[in-house]
Amino acid sequence: MGTVIELKREEQAGREGMAGLPGMRMERCRVLAAGEGFAVAETSLGALSCRVAASCLLRPEMGDLALVALPEASSETRGAAYVLAVLERAEAESPARLDLPSGALISAPGGQVQIEAAQGISLSTPAELSASAGSMTFTAGSVRWLAEAFSLVGKALELVTRRFTETAAERDTQAGTWTQRLGDSFRRVEDLDETQAGSVRTLARDTALLHGRVTYVQAEEFVKADGQEVHLG
Repeated sequence: MGTVIELKREEQAGREGMAGLPGMRMERCRVLAAGEGFAVAETSLGALSCRVAASCLLRPEMGDLALVALPEASSETRGAAYVLAVLERAEAESPARLDLPSGALISAPGGQVQIEAAQGISLSTPAELSASAGSMTFTAGSVRWLAEAFSLVGKALELVTRRFTETAAERDTQAGTWTQRLGDSFRRVEDLDETQAGSVRTLARDTALLHGRVTYVQAEEFVKADGQEVHLG
């Protein structure tokens, strides 16, 4: 019984607190002007500046038909008027703007969240844009990425493509082991091609050809040419 008595006391205290609030009545009104957090509506009390209720996420615009909560004219303490909802848009094709002044969190603990748009989706923020997921899948006809700097840190990277084109003014690659398996390989270096290594080994299954207008082979200790036939000159 003690719990029931406490609940009744709380209900009675809430009723006493509400009694001090001015009465409200609802009206459908046209919006004369609007901005962030406020709207001016044509009401039965005349043009009245109204607050936008926290539950009204859609920002009112001029000409919209809105549901407005007005204080009772007979109330001794005149309270503020509120725009509770936008009932009809003045321009049906005008984009809707949702005002979330303190941020927002969309939660679906037991389901999936989907965003669909026929004309495209744009994300913009002056701060950081982050995403975290167990796995990610991107499917697109084309992708264009513009960035001052791009950094990728991962344990494994797999790229499967029919054609890969890379253009860079400068490229620096560091790897513990670098393995390439190619059908054919063609390189064209305009000026200098230099390799510095502890050891260099080149194996050719058929023919190995070294050609140059001037070819220079130098060793500090030993040079060996071995074959069934060796032609010089």
